[in-house]
Amino acid sequence: MSSSRRITALVVFGLALGRTAGAQPLDDPSRPQAAAKDPFLDALVTEALERNPDLLALREAALAARARPEQVQALADPMLTTTYTNDGWSPSLGSREMTTLAFMVSQELPFAGKRRLRAELSTLDAVAIAPQAARSRRALVAAVTRAYVGLVLSRELLKLATDQERLWKQIEGTARARYAVGQGAQPDVLRVQTEVTRVEQLRTLQQAEASIRAAELNRLLDRPPASAVETAERLELEPFEESLASVLERLTLESPELYAAALAGERAGLAVAVAQKEYKPDFSVQAGYMNRGGLEPMWLAGVGVTLPVHRKRLASGLAEAEAQARASARLADSQRLQLRFRIEERMAQLAATEKLVALYGKGIVPQDLLSVDAAVANYQTGKVPFISVLEALTTLYNDRAAHLGLLADHARIRASLEEASLEATSSLPSTSAAVSGGAAMGRMR
Repeated sequence: MSSSRRITALVVFGLALGRTAGAQPLDDPSRPQAAAKDPFLDALVTEALERNPDLLALREAALAARARPEQVQALADPMLTTTYTNDGWSPSLGSREMTTLAFMVSQELPFAGKRRLRAELSTLDAVAIAPQAARSRRALVAAVTRAYVGLVLSRELLKLATDQERLWKQIEGTARARYAVGQGAQPDVLRVQTEVTRVEQLRTLQQAEASIRAAELNRLLDRPPASAVETAERLELEPFEESLASVLERLTLESPELYAAALAGERAGLAVAVAQKEYKPDFSVQAGYMNRGGLEPMWLAGVGVTLPVHRKRLASGLAEAEAQARASARLADSQRLQLRFRIEERMAQLAATEKLVALYGKGIVPQDLLSVDAAVANYQTGKVPFISVLEALTTLYNDRAAHLGLLADHARIRASLEEASLEATSSLPSTSAAVSGGAAMGRMR
């Protein structure tokens, strides 16, 4: 494939990718999909793509960059020079032969092919805005998704805290009744009151987290401060069904970094061609007319040639361009390997999280509910001490909170997968979340 055809192919792909600098319709297949089929989230993503200042700035930068190739390819402006030459001290135009009023025009002419190569370089620089826009767009979609999921999680944890408080108050009534008839102990009543107070602590933390996530969404969407953000009522698991091979193929094609690496490699090749052309001379042409008053006019024409005699400078420039081309090829290989690792990492995290969600939803939490029912029933009849009720209830709400956290983690990891970032943006849910209710209820993302 010729250089110009390669440039054309990259430009076409770049313009397609460059559409990410502005808003895209939701049904555009190149748009990274949200972590779940949530109409509230889709609406927020669409609004962010239309209003986010960073994307709007990149769109304007792309328009500015597209105007550069024409400027680079154009010839330098011709130069018009006017000179007056006088023979003697007194003005003598028309009376002496050497006195002239001259008008001269000169034009620089680069060696054939130089302007074309420089225009192709500038075209690639303009297209390079496209992967920047695509990266910003994917990062924005992922950021909106993560903030939204964090907001839904906080609101769910607030509802969970309310349920927990309601049940603790019921247990408090039972403890007071048993204490009143001499079947219970005062420390049981005091401990229940402590747990009720602890719920208020958790509620305060989640209210703050919800406010932070809402503020983050308003920033990403360029909304006024304290704007209300509507969300789904609960987190839902959407199993990820696409195969690893399919994800690898799709995200490799969509990766802004890999496209940028392809552009960099093509640009480095053109830079080598430009450096080789520097060995060729440039030219200039001149033409002039000299008025001598009443005498016969004179004219002149000339050609100038630059002499590329400083060979060390030219050889150094060529060596630099060739080394840069080799570095671009190695960088592209490195980024391809890094992207593959990140995809495999996030796919493994998604699979593990889905298993943990199923384990909590179908096993641990239902078993906790049975344990709480049994502990409360036995405590009411005096068969078990209050500590059994305390442990059962604490375990239940810790596990419910951990279950919600895993649902949120799944959505976040999925958003990071579609973001296709080369950086670590997600991690496997910590096993401590499954046993530490305080951490789960108060997790701040």
